Amino acid sequence: MRHLAPLIPGLFALACASTSSKPAEAPSTGAAPAAAAAVGAAQTKGSLPEPEWLPSEAREMLTARMDRHGEVMMLLLVSVLTLQHSDTELLAEQVAAEPRIGRPAPGEQGTISALLPPRFFTLQDELVDRAHAVATAARANDNSRIVRAYGQLAETCVSCHSVYLQPDTLFEPPGD
Repeated sequence: MRHLAPLIPGLFALACASTSSKPAEAPSTGAAPAAAAAVGAAQTKGSLPEPEWLPSEAREMLTARMDRHGEVMMLLLVSVLTLQHSDTELLAEQVAAEPRIGRPAPGEQGTISALLPPRFFTLQDELVDRAHAVATAARANDNSRIVRAYGQLAETCVSCHSVYLQPDTLFEPPGD
C-alpha cells in the first residue's frame, strides 16, 4: 500500500470534486487534517462550472446534492483504500439512501424534474444500484469486488457530471 501513497491526493481530488466553489469543512469522522486540506483544495480547484442550460433553482438543488455526494465519496474512497469494510458498507448505503428526484409525469412542464434530461434519471438509478454493490462487496470482505464496484460507482458520478454540464453528451467509460 505504501507505493500508493503518492497517488492519494490525486484520488481525493477525483473522488470529491463537486460543484461547490467553497472549500469543504473538515470531515467529522476523524480523517487526517492533511486529507481534509486536500479535499478543500480539490473542491476549490476542481469545481464543476455552472451549466448554462439549467435554471438557477435547479442548479442550486443539484449542487447541494452533488456536494453531499462529493463529501461521502471522498470518505468512501478513504475507507476503500484503507480496507475499512464496515465504514465502506455504511458510506455506500448512505449514497444509496439519498432521496431520488422523481421522474416527470408525461406532459409535465415547469418543474425541476421536467427540466432534467432522461439520462439523469437513468444515472440516478444506476448510482443506487452501484452503491449497493459497493456495500454488498464490503459486507463480503471481498477487496477485489470492493475496488471494482467503487470504480463503477465513480464512473456513474463522472457520467452524471457530464450530463449536468452538457445534457446531450454521453460519457463512455474506457473499456477493460
